[in-house]
Amino acid sequence: MKGLILKDLYCLKGYARQYLLLMAFFMIFGISTGNSHYAMWMSLVIGLNFGFAAFPTDEAGGYAYMLSCPVGRRTYVQARYLIHMVGALLMFACSLISEILGRLINGQASEIWLAEMAVVLGLYLFYTSILIPVSYRYGVEKARIVLLGMIALPVVVVFLSVRLIEIPALEELTRAAGRMFTEEQMLCYGALVVFIFCLLLLGISYLLSVKIFEKKEF
Repeated sequence: MKGLILKDLYCLKGYARQYLLLMAFFMIFGISTGNSHYAMWMSLVIGLNFGFAAFPTDEAGGYAYMLSCPVGRRTYVQARYLIHMVGALLMFACSLISEILGRLINGQASEIWLAEMAVVLGLYLFYTSILIPVSYRYGVEKARIVLLGMIALPVVVVFLSVRLIEIPALEELTRAAGRMFTEEQMLCYGALVVFIFCLLLLGISYLLSVKIFEKKEF
């Protein structure tokens, strides 16, 4: 397991400078414009690229090294998911640094920062849950095409949500929720639900990836 993780980290080493420069730019730009949350959302893009940057190296070798290494296929999949969790930790760290600098420099303080971070990490887990099995089944290049389609998904969801809210029953449900909870509470609870759902989806994705990879012929 340790060797597999180190292998991926060495593969990502060549991209480290680019990611650091991009993240530094996003943080500086967000703080200078008074929007420290800008770095939080842009870290989602960097996190996804970070996790999948090592896939092409493995595909170039046709996963042939798996036949000679003393590791099982399940262990390989576990290492891949752990690398993506490292990406999630880096996203959280960069967002936290940006938030702290924003508060120190601009005096900004967001009461829902943690809820917003939960949504960003939830989206990261959601995309990861879909793209890893697709990468194993169809290859990383086709997974990139799927990613482009998934980028448009939030726009479609927002559009449908606006349409659905026009339904009288949902309007009444929304008003009832508004009487029971404050807007801040609804945002926090909603973010928690999104994060837990995406975390469960990640577990299902792992089981699916193991099944696909165990049946894969090299």
